[in-house]
Amino acid sequence: MGIHVVHQSPQVISYKTTYCSKATLFNILTLIVTVITPLLVVYRSQGLWVKETEWREQADIRFKHQVLFIADTSLGPLVWSTNSAFNTLMAAHLRPPLVKSHEADGNHDGVKERLEFTLELPLKSTELVYGATLLLTFDYRLHHMCEIILEGLGHVRYSGGIPVSGVSVWGDLTLHQRHPLPHTPSFTLYNTPILPTASSSPTDWRLDTIFSQYFQRNYTTRLDNTYTSVRTGESDIFTLTIHVTYPEQRVTSLPGFWLTIKWAWVQYLSVLLVLIYVTSFVKDWAYRSQLVPTWVDSPQKLH
Repeated sequence: MGIHVVHQSPQVISYKTTYCSKATLFNILTLIVTVITPLLVVYRSQGLWVKETEWREQADIRFKHQVLFIADTSLGPLVWSTNSAFNTLMAAHLRPPLVKSHEADGNHDGVKERLEFTLELPLKSTELVYGATLLLTFDYRLHHMCEIILEGLGHVRYSGGIPVSGVSVWGDLTLHQRHPLPHTPSFTLYNTPILPTASSSPTDWRLDTIFSQYFQRNYTTRLDNTYTSVRTGESDIFTLTIHVTYPEQRVTSLPGFWLTIKWAWVQYLSVLLVLIYVTSFVKDWAYRSQLVPTWVDSPQKLH
């Protein structure tokens, strides 16, 4: 008749000692090594505390219909803005254009993906355009990790040595970060006007003043990955066409408290489990070999 195992139970051997003994000291030292070593290993490998978190997000962007346009012509600059104070200030050089804009949501998810902007500037027969500057402002919002709201700028500049009748520009409106975004429920520090819409001072409307103040911001938008096409020649209308894409992009921010603790715990625990496994063998070998004196309490053999 065959024999097979129906149940197994391990025999527990106890090693006993007094509180003030070499065995007790050895046990305390192994415990300290087991707990502290993973902390040192993870910390030295720069993996204990997460410094920043990163994700990809499609920003919620809206064109604010605020425009500043400057054309460099053979007879001097021609300017126009959606701000009436600026137009009054620059009345001697004012030339209102025809402006058309359209934002598209191709996948119908409620988030705009691109802006089509066209500006048509009427010209006199003696006026030739050699360059153009365009400033557009955008409402830029992030929602995934925290609520970030800021006013962004799209800047287009073309300058050439020959007259042109049209300029077309393609580009991506991207977020530029000098630092990771703060971990706050809502961050609106830079949700302030870029164009000095409340000012009638010529100094405030200078491009170097606008760019200087905008450059001081830690979080800005700009047109990247740009391509430009130019139509040369004379015309009674100068056309500036801008194709702006709102791409999904990589965003970094400071981690929150619980994310920092969770990451540190995962790193620490992964090393701790290995140390527990190793020290258990070391302790078992030390007590079995009686490297530290103990009383051995073995179970009685059952008959």
